[in-house]
Amino acid sequence: MQILDLMRSFTIRTRMIGAIAVVMVLLALVGGAGLLGMYRIQALSTEFIQTSFAKNALLASLRDDMGFLRRHEKDMIINYEKPEVVTKAKQAWEKSYAGVQTELKGLLSSTNESDAAIIRELEKHLQAYAKGFEPVGRQLEASGYDSATTANKVMMRAHEAFGEAEKQLAALDDALDAQAKQAEADNESAMNATIVLFALAVGVAIAVVVPLTLLNMVSICKPIATAQGLAQSIAQGDLTQTVEVRGRDETAALLGALTGMQASLRSIVEQVHASSESITTASTEIATGNQDLSARTEQTASNL
Repeated sequence: MQILDLMRSFTIRTRMIGAIAVVMVLLALVGGAGLLGMYRIQALSTEFIQTSFAKNALLASLRDDMGFLRRHEKDMIINYEKPEVVTKAKQAWEKSYAGVQTELKGLLSSTNESDAAIIRELEKHLQAYAKGFEPVGRQLEASGYDSATTANKVMMRAHEAFGEAEKQLAALDDALDAQAKQAEADNESAMNATIVLFALAVGVAIAVVVPLTLLNMVSICKPIATAQGLAQSIAQGDLTQTVEVRGRDETAALLGALTGMQASLRSIVEQVHASSESITTASTEIATGNQDLSARTEQTASNL
């Protein structure tokens, strides 16, 4: 009842404007929750595209170029008796190695410190492989080996370095895969958080709007129903109904006007009733006087 009295201390117009303002604020809250979640998801997606996706693309290119290094190396060893083929394969090897260096630099510039340590280790082993390959490549171009087996044995240490590089490449692949899974988990977590936040905002909106709307409806409909009952009582001639006027809104003004009209009608009825009693008394007195006059007239006529 105190809440209704407090609400009725404001006009209906003011309450409607306040309700609109509350609804707008709650809509802004719900929309803000949705936009905040969407912005976070978009940021995570953008970060994934710009980092994880780009790193995986560089890693795939690095893996391909490392495979080309071994293939071109084998082409040189197998064709050790064909200088023109060896020269062409060595040029292709050098091109693939340049690609490897470019891809390593790209990975180093777009990764964290733990991955950077793996990349540096990978780069060190590849440099050891390239250092072991260079003299062999020169000898192959000069047809300095009598068999492919001899050239392959000389490349033993370079092959060991390349094997270590492949291990580091696998470790880097695992690290990037873990990062991709973590990014996916973060994205899913952000989506779930957005759903929870949005649902919470909607719940708050419902919890505020529904009770306030019902209270506002009661604060308007109940006084109007009371005013309707009072008006019907007055129309039926019952001027004894009493109504307590509360608040300062339009319905309170209406009840006040009806109460005032009831009081005025009651006063008029009382005055009419008093006048009727006076007229009745006067009529009785006149009738009595007429009877007395008639008796006197008869007595005078008898005397005459």
